Amino acid sequence: MLTSDTFDRDLGYYVCDGIEFPSKINACIYSQKVNKPIDWVFKNYIHDTFPWQIEPEETLDQLYDRRCRELREKYDYIILSYSGGSDSNNILESFMRQKLHIDEIVTNHITKATEKLTVLNPKIKDPWNFNAEHQLQAVPRLKEIHNMLPRTKITVLDVSDSILTSLDNKEENWVLNRREGISVGMVFRYNHFYFSEVRKQFDKNLKICVIIGIDKPRTHIQDNIFYVRFGDTAVNLSSIVDHNEYPNAKMEYFYWNDPIIVAKQAHVIKHWLEANPQLQQLWQNVSHETYRKYHEPWLKNIIYTNWKNEWYQADKALLNWHTEFDQWFHVSMKGTKNYMVWNRGLEYLSKAASKFIVFNNGRVDGLRTISHSYKIGEMKTCIS
Repeated sequence: MLTSDTFDRDLGYYVCDGIEFPSKINACIYSQKVNKPIDWVFKNYIHDTFPWQIEPEETLDQLYDRRCRELREKYDYIILSYSGGSDSNNILESFMRQKLHIDEIVTNHITKATEKLTVLNPKIKDPWNFNAEHQLQAVPRLKEIHNMLPRTKITVLDVSDSILTSLDNKEENWVLNRREGISVGMVFRYNHFYFSEVRKQFDKNLKICVIIGIDKPRTHIQDNIFYVRFGDTAVNLSSIVDHNEYPNAKMEYFYWNDPIIVAKQAHVIKHWLEANPQLQQLWQNVSHETYRKYHEPWLKNIIYTNWKNEWYQADKALLNWHTEFDQWFHVSMKGTKNYMVWNRGLEYLSKAASKFIVFNNGRVDGLRTISHSYKIGEMKTCIS
Protein backbone atom coordinates (compact mmCIF):
# COMPACT_ATOMS: atom_id res chain seq x y z
CA MET A 1 0.00 0.00 0.00
CA LEU A 2 1.21 3.50 -0.81
CA THR A 3 1.99 5.42 2.33
CA SER A 4 2.64 9.07 3.13
CA ASP A 5 6.20 8.45 4.35
CA THR A 6 7.80 10.24 1.41
CA PHE A 7 5.89 11.93 -1.37
CA ASP A 8 5.85 15.27 -3.13
CA ARG A 9 2.98 17.30 -1.72
CA ASP A 10 3.13 19.70 -4.66
CA LEU A 11 1.62 16.89 -6.76
CA GLY A 12 -1.47 16.54 -4.62
CA TYR A 13 -2.55 14.33 -1.72
CA TYR A 14 -5.59 13.46 0.38
CA VAL A 15 -6.45 13.95 4.04
CA CYS A 16 -8.97 11.83 5.90
CA ASP A 17 -9.40 11.88 9.68
CA GLY A 18 -6.08 13.70 10.00
CA ILE A 19 -4.15 11.10 7.97
CA GLU A 20 -2.40 11.98 4.70
CA PHE A 21 -2.63 9.68 1.69
CA PRO A 22 -0.73 10.06 -1.61
CA SER A 23 -3.18 7.55 -3.13
CA LYS A 24 -6.81 8.46 -3.77
CA ILE A 25 -7.69 4.76 -3.79
CA ASN A 26 -6.32 4.23 -0.29
CA ALA A 27 -7.95 7.44 0.94
CA CYS A 28 -11.37 6.39 -0.37
CA ILE A 29 -11.11 2.92 1.15
CA TYR A 30 -10.08 4.35 4.51
CA SER A 31 -12.82 7.01 4.36
CA GLN A 32 -15.45 4.37 3.77
CA LYS A 33 -14.08 2.27 6.62
CA VAL A 34 -14.10 5.06 9.22
CA ASN A 35 -17.03 7.00 7.71
CA LYS A 36 -15.06 10.27 7.55
CA PRO A 37 -14.89 12.79 4.64
CA ILE A 38 -11.92 13.25 2.31
CA ASP A 39 -10.16 16.49 1.45
CA TRP A 40 -7.97 16.78 -1.63
CA VAL A 41 -5.01 19.11 -1.22
CA PHE A 42 -3.42 20.45 -4.38
CA LYS A 43 -1.38 23.60 -3.77
CA ASN A 44 -4.36 25.02 -1.83
CA TYR A 45 -2.03 27.20 0.21
CA ILE A 46 -1.19 29.04 -3.03
CA HIS A 47 -4.41 28.72 -5.03
CA ASP A 48 -6.78 29.87 -2.28
CA THR A 49 -5.11 33.29 -2.06
CA PHE A 50 -3.95 33.66 -5.67
CA PRO A 51 -5.43 36.69 -7.53
CA TRP A 52 -7.21 34.66 -10.24
CA GLN A 53 -9.32 37.61 -11.41
CA ILE A 54 -6.24 39.65 -12.37
CA GLU A 55 -5.01 38.71 -15.82
CA PRO A 56 -1.20 38.42 -16.04
CA GLU A 57 0.27 41.01 -18.40
CA GLU A 58 2.64 38.61 -20.19
CA THR A 59 1.58 36.60 -23.21
CA LEU A 60 1.17 32.86 -22.84
CA ASP A 61 4.34 32.22 -24.83
CA GLN A 62 6.26 34.57 -22.54
CA LEU A 63 4.98 32.67 -19.51
CA TYR A 64 5.78 29.28 -21.07
CA ASP A 65 9.28 30.56 -21.85
CA ARG A 66 9.78 31.82 -18.32
CA ARG A 67 8.71 28.47 -16.88
CA CYS A 68 11.26 26.68 -19.08
CA ARG A 69 14.05 29.01 -17.97
CA GLU A 70 13.16 28.52 -14.31
CA LEU A 71 13.24 24.74 -14.69
CA ARG A 72 16.51 24.82 -16.61
CA GLU A 73 18.15 26.91 -13.91
CA LYS A 74 16.78 24.74 -11.10
CA TYR A 75 17.75 21.25 -12.34
CA ASP A 76 20.94 19.56 -13.53
CA TYR A 77 19.20 17.05 -15.77
CA ILE A 78 15.84 17.66 -17.46
CA ILE A 79 13.72 14.89 -18.96
CA LEU A 80 10.65 15.76 -21.01
CA SER A 81 7.89 13.16 -21.11
CA TYR A 82 6.87 13.53 -24.75
CA SER A 83 3.87 11.97 -26.49
CA GLY A 84 3.69 14.20 -29.56
CA GLY A 85 0.41 15.66 -28.31
CA SER A 86 -0.30 19.36 -27.99
CA ASP A 87 0.64 19.75 -24.30
CA SER A 88 4.10 18.16 -24.44
CA ASN A 89 4.74 19.60 -27.91
CA ASN A 90 4.16 23.12 -26.61
CA ILE A 91 6.73 22.55 -23.85
CA LEU A 92 9.23 21.26 -26.38
CA GLU A 93 8.66 24.23 -28.69
CA SER A 94 9.21 26.66 -25.83
CA PHE A 95 12.56 25.10 -24.90
CA MET A 96 13.65 25.13 -28.56
CA ARG A 97 12.44 28.68 -29.12
CA GLN A 98 14.89 29.84 -26.45
CA LYS A 99 17.66 27.40 -27.38
CA LEU A 100 17.45 25.90 -23.88
CA HIS A 101 18.93 22.44 -23.56
CA ILE A 102 16.74 19.42 -22.83
CA ASP A 103 18.92 16.57 -21.58
CA GLU A 104 16.55 13.78 -22.53
CA ILE A 105 13.21 13.25 -24.23
CA VAL A 106 11.37 10.05 -23.27
CA THR A 107 8.49 8.65 -25.28
CA ASN A 108 6.46 5.64 -24.16
CA HIS A 109 4.37 3.52 -26.51
CA ILE A 110 2.74 0.09 -26.58
CA THR A 111 3.21 -0.91 -30.20
CA LYS A 112 3.98 -4.54 -29.41
CA ALA A 113 0.68 -4.93 -27.56
CA THR A 114 -1.49 -2.97 -29.99
CA GLU A 115 0.04 -3.38 -33.46
CA LYS A 116 -2.50 -5.99 -34.60
CA LEU A 117 -5.37 -3.60 -33.87
CA THR A 118 -3.70 -0.28 -34.77
CA VAL A 119 -4.59 1.25 -38.14
CA LEU A 120 -1.98 3.66 -39.49
CA ASN A 121 -4.52 5.81 -41.28
CA PRO A 122 -4.55 9.51 -40.31
CA LYS A 123 -8.27 9.68 -41.02
CA ILE A 124 -9.08 7.17 -38.27
CA LYS A 125 -8.95 9.08 -35.00
CA ASP A 126 -11.13 6.89 -32.83
CA PRO A 127 -9.63 6.57 -29.32
CA TRP A 128 -9.11 2.80 -29.70
CA ASN A 129 -6.57 3.73 -32.39
CA PHE A 130 -4.61 5.98 -30.04
CA ASN A 131 -1.28 4.16 -30.46
CA ALA A 132 -1.28 5.30 -34.09
CA GLU A 133 -0.12 8.61 -32.57
CA HIS A 134 3.25 7.02 -31.96
CA GLN A 135 3.87 6.12 -35.61
CA LEU A 136 1.98 8.98 -37.27
CA GLN A 137 2.98 11.83 -34.97
CA ALA A 138 5.64 11.03 -32.38
CA VAL A 139 8.09 9.15 -34.61
CA PRO A 140 8.28 11.78 -37.40
CA ARG A 141 8.46 14.56 -34.81
CA LEU A 142 11.26 12.78 -32.94
CA LYS A 143 13.23 12.55 -36.18
CA GLU A 144 12.87 16.31 -36.62
CA ILE A 145 13.82 16.87 -33.00
CA HIS A 146 16.93 14.71 -33.36
CA ASN A 147 18.09 16.92 -36.24
CA MET A 148 17.32 20.14 -34.36
CA LEU A 149 18.60 19.00 -30.94
CA PRO A 150 21.56 16.70 -31.62
CA ARG A 151 22.80 16.98 -28.00
CA THR A 152 19.49 15.75 -26.58
CA LYS A 153 19.21 12.06 -25.79
CA ILE A 154 16.01 10.59 -27.24
CA THR A 155 14.68 7.47 -25.51
CA VAL A 156 11.80 5.52 -27.04
CA LEU A 157 10.33 2.80 -24.82
CA ASP A 158 7.87 0.09 -25.77
CA VAL A 159 6.27 -0.60 -22.40
CA SER A 160 3.97 -3.41 -23.57
CA ASP A 161 5.70 -6.18 -21.61
CA SER A 162 5.98 -4.03 -18.50
CA ILE A 163 2.24 -3.32 -18.51
CA LEU A 164 1.37 -7.00 -18.57
CA THR A 165 4.03 -8.19 -16.13
CA SER A 166 2.80 -5.56 -13.66
CA LEU A 167 -0.20 -7.87 -13.14
CA ASP A 168 1.79 -11.10 -12.84
CA ASN A 169 1.34 -13.04 -9.61
CA LYS A 170 -0.83 -10.31 -8.13
CA GLU A 171 -3.80 -10.57 -5.81
CA GLU A 172 -6.93 -8.48 -6.18
CA ASN A 173 -5.53 -5.82 -3.85
CA TRP A 174 -2.85 -4.83 -6.39
CA VAL A 175 -4.92 -1.66 -6.82
CA LEU A 176 -3.71 -0.45 -3.41
CA ASN A 177 -0.38 0.42 -5.05
CA ARG A 178 -1.97 2.84 -7.51
CA ARG A 179 -2.95 6.45 -7.08
CA GLU A 180 -6.20 6.34 -9.05
CA GLY A 181 -5.63 5.33 -12.66
CA ILE A 182 -5.95 1.56 -12.91
CA SER A 183 -6.73 1.26 -16.61
CA VAL A 184 -4.04 -1.01 -18.01
CA GLY A 185 -2.49 1.50 -20.41
CA MET A 186 -2.12 4.14 -17.71
CA VAL A 187 -0.07 2.01 -15.33
CA PHE A 188 3.29 2.88 -16.88
CA ARG A 189 2.40 6.00 -18.84
CA TYR A 190 4.92 8.16 -16.98
CA ASN A 191 6.92 5.52 -15.14
CA HIS A 192 10.31 5.87 -16.81
CA PHE A 193 12.10 4.77 -13.63
CA TYR A 194 11.32 1.15 -14.41
CA PHE A 195 13.72 0.94 -17.31
CA SER A 196 17.40 0.27 -16.71
CA GLU A 197 18.79 2.79 -19.18
CA VAL A 198 16.78 5.57 -17.63
CA ARG A 199 17.41 4.42 -14.06
CA LYS A 200 21.15 4.93 -14.58
CA GLN A 201 20.54 8.67 -14.79
CA PHE A 202 18.46 8.69 -11.63
CA ASP A 203 21.11 6.84 -9.67
CA LYS A 204 23.56 9.67 -10.22
CA ASN A 205 23.99 12.53 -7.82
CA LEU A 206 22.08 15.02 -9.95
CA LYS A 207 19.04 17.22 -9.41
CA ILE A 208 16.72 15.64 -11.94
CA CYS A 209 13.38 16.82 -13.24
CA VAL A 210 10.79 14.90 -15.26
CA ILE A 211 8.46 17.38 -16.94
CA ILE A 212 4.86 16.26 -17.45
CA GLY A 213 2.41 18.18 -19.64
CA ILE A 214 -0.53 18.12 -17.21
CA ASP A 215 -2.86 19.70 -18.25
CA LYS A 216 -5.19 21.95 -20.25
CA PRO A 217 -7.32 24.08 -17.94
CA ARG A 218 -10.82 22.93 -17.00
CA THR A 219 -13.11 25.94 -17.23
CA HIS A 220 -16.85 26.55 -16.96
CA ILE A 221 -19.49 29.26 -16.76
CA GLN A 222 -21.97 29.42 -13.89
CA ASP A 223 -24.43 32.29 -13.37
CA ASN A 224 -22.46 34.32 -15.95
CA ILE A 225 -19.23 33.91 -13.95
CA PHE A 226 -16.22 32.23 -15.57
CA TYR A 227 -14.30 29.71 -13.42
CA VAL A 228 -11.17 27.62 -13.71
CA ARG A 229 -11.18 24.23 -12.01
CA PHE A 230 -8.49 21.79 -10.88
CA GLY A 231 -9.68 18.17 -10.85
CA ASP A 232 -7.82 15.42 -9.05
CA THR A 233 -8.48 12.77 -11.72
CA ALA A 234 -6.24 14.60 -14.20
CA VAL A 235 -3.43 14.99 -11.65
CA ASN A 236 -3.63 11.32 -10.71
CA LEU A 237 -2.98 10.11 -14.25
CA SER A 238 0.70 9.90 -13.46
CA SER A 239 2.10 7.05 -11.40
CA ILE A 240 4.61 9.34 -9.76
CA VAL A 241 4.21 7.88 -6.31
CA ASP A 242 6.09 4.81 -7.56
CA HIS A 243 9.25 6.91 -7.77
CA ASN A 244 9.93 7.84 -4.16
CA GLU A 245 13.13 5.78 -4.04
CA TYR A 246 14.83 8.59 -5.99
CA PRO A 247 14.88 11.65 -3.68
CA ASN A 248 17.05 13.55 -6.15
CA ALA A 249 14.36 13.30 -8.85
CA LYS A 250 11.22 15.43 -8.98
CA MET A 251 8.16 15.46 -11.18
CA GLU A 252 7.11 18.88 -12.47
CA TYR A 253 3.64 19.50 -13.86
CA PHE A 254 4.65 22.13 -16.36
CA TYR A 255 1.30 23.93 -16.41
CA TRP A 256 -0.59 23.08 -13.23
CA ASN A 257 2.37 23.70 -10.92
CA ASP A 258 2.43 27.33 -12.06
CA PRO A 259 -0.81 29.22 -11.23
CA ILE A 260 0.26 32.24 -13.28
CA ILE A 261 0.20 30.10 -16.43
CA VAL A 262 -3.19 28.60 -15.54
CA ALA A 263 -4.62 32.04 -14.77
CA LYS A 264 -3.44 33.47 -18.08
CA GLN A 265 -4.79 30.45 -19.97
CA ALA A 266 -8.16 30.88 -18.27
CA HIS A 267 -8.35 34.59 -19.15
CA VAL A 268 -7.41 33.84 -22.76
CA ILE A 269 -10.19 31.24 -22.97
CA LYS A 270 -12.64 33.70 -21.39
CA HIS A 271 -11.78 36.36 -24.00
CA TRP A 272 -12.25 33.79 -26.76
CA LEU A 273 -15.69 32.86 -25.47
CA GLU A 274 -16.67 36.51 -25.17
CA ALA A 275 -15.75 36.89 -28.84
CA ASN A 276 -17.69 33.71 -29.67
CA PRO A 277 -20.77 33.88 -27.41
CA GLN A 278 -22.63 31.29 -29.49
CA LEU A 279 -20.30 28.65 -28.02
CA GLN A 280 -20.81 29.59 -24.38
CA GLN A 281 -23.58 27.04 -23.91
CA LEU A 282 -20.90 24.35 -24.16
CA TRP A 283 -19.24 25.86 -21.08
CA GLN A 284 -22.35 25.59 -18.92
CA ASN A 285 -23.06 22.41 -16.96
CA VAL A 286 -19.91 20.94 -18.51
CA SER A 287 -19.82 17.17 -18.63
CA HIS A 288 -16.71 15.05 -19.05
CA GLU A 289 -17.90 14.20 -22.57
CA THR A 290 -18.33 17.88 -23.47
CA TYR A 291 -14.84 18.67 -22.24
CA ARG A 292 -13.31 15.82 -24.20
CA LYS A 293 -15.26 16.35 -27.44
CA TYR A 294 -15.30 20.13 -27.64
CA HIS A 295 -13.09 21.93 -25.12
CA GLU A 296 -9.86 19.99 -25.64
CA PRO A 297 -9.80 20.12 -29.48
CA TRP A 298 -10.44 23.88 -29.44
CA LEU A 299 -8.01 24.59 -26.63
CA LYS A 300 -5.09 23.23 -28.66
CA ASN A 301 -5.28 26.34 -30.84
CA ILE A 302 -6.52 28.78 -28.20
CA ILE A 303 -3.74 28.39 -25.64
CA TYR A 304 -0.92 27.09 -27.87
CA THR A 305 0.49 29.04 -30.82
CA ASN A 306 2.46 26.16 -32.32
CA TRP A 307 -0.02 23.31 -32.79
CA LYS A 308 -0.66 22.30 -36.41
CA ASN A 309 -4.10 20.86 -37.00
CA GLU A 310 -2.78 18.55 -39.71
CA TRP A 311 -0.74 16.71 -37.07
CA TYR A 312 -2.31 13.43 -36.02
CA GLN A 313 -3.88 13.08 -32.61
CA ALA A 314 -6.50 10.49 -31.72
CA ASP A 315 -9.75 11.57 -30.13
CA LYS A 316 -9.79 11.56 -26.34
CA ALA A 317 -11.25 8.61 -24.49
CA LEU A 318 -14.54 9.16 -22.67
CA LEU A 319 -14.23 6.27 -20.22
CA ASN A 320 -11.80 5.92 -17.33
CA TRP A 321 -10.96 2.45 -15.97
CA HIS A 322 -12.56 0.91 -19.07
CA THR A 323 -10.96 3.50 -21.33
CA GLU A 324 -11.31 3.08 -25.06
CA PHE A 325 -7.51 3.32 -25.22
CA ASP A 326 -7.40 -0.19 -23.74
CA GLN A 327 -9.52 -1.91 -26.36
CA TRP A 328 -6.47 -3.99 -27.32
CA PHE A 329 -6.40 -5.40 -23.78
CA HIS A 330 -10.10 -6.19 -23.65
CA VAL A 331 -9.98 -7.86 -27.07
CA SER A 332 -6.68 -9.75 -27.08
CA MET A 333 -6.22 -10.48 -23.36
CA LYS A 334 -9.75 -11.36 -22.28
CA GLY A 335 -9.78 -14.74 -20.56
CA THR A 336 -6.10 -14.62 -19.60
CA LYS A 337 -4.81 -14.67 -16.03
CA ASN A 338 -3.67 -11.05 -16.34
CA TYR A 339 -7.13 -9.98 -17.44
CA MET A 340 -8.75 -11.80 -14.53
CA VAL A 341 -6.33 -10.19 -12.05
CA TRP A 342 -7.12 -6.76 -13.46
CA ASN A 343 -10.85 -7.38 -13.32
CA ARG A 344 -10.68 -8.67 -9.75
CA GLY A 345 -8.96 -5.43 -8.79
CA LEU A 346 -11.98 -3.49 -10.06
CA GLU A 347 -14.33 -5.80 -8.19
CA TYR A 348 -12.30 -5.29 -5.02
CA LEU A 349 -12.55 -1.50 -5.32
CA SER A 350 -16.25 -1.56 -6.18
CA LYS A 351 -16.84 -2.99 -2.69
CA ALA A 352 -14.06 -1.40 -0.62
CA ALA A 353 -14.75 2.13 -1.99
CA SER A 354 -18.36 1.73 -3.15
CA LYS A 355 -19.35 5.20 -1.86
CA PHE A 356 -16.96 6.82 -4.35
CA ILE A 357 -17.44 4.65 -7.41
CA VAL A 358 -18.60 6.11 -10.73
CA PHE A 359 -20.51 3.88 -13.13
CA ASN A 360 -20.59 4.03 -16.94
CA ASN A 361 -22.86 1.73 -18.92
CA GLY A 362 -23.52 -0.27 -15.77
CA ARG A 363 -19.81 -0.91 -15.05
CA VAL A 364 -17.55 0.50 -12.36
CA ASP A 365 -15.41 3.04 -14.20
CA GLY A 366 -13.62 5.28 -11.75
CA LEU A 367 -13.75 7.28 -8.56
CA ARG A 368 -15.71 10.49 -8.13
CA THR A 369 -13.66 13.51 -9.14
CA ILE A 370 -12.78 15.97 -6.39
CA SER A 371 -12.14 19.48 -7.64
CA HIS A 372 -11.42 23.06 -6.58
CA SER A 373 -12.84 25.98 -8.61
CA TYR A 374 -11.63 29.57 -8.69
CA LYS A 375 -13.40 32.65 -10.01
CA ILE A 376 -11.83 34.31 -13.05
CA GLY A 377 -14.46 36.99 -13.61
CA GLU A 378 -17.81 37.97 -14.99
CA MET A 379 -18.46 37.33 -18.66
CA LYS A 380 -18.63 40.60 -20.61
CA THR A 381 -20.77 39.13 -23.39
CA CYS A 382 -23.04 36.19 -22.97
CA ILE A 383 -25.99 34.32 -24.45
CA SER A 384 -28.60 33.37 -21.91
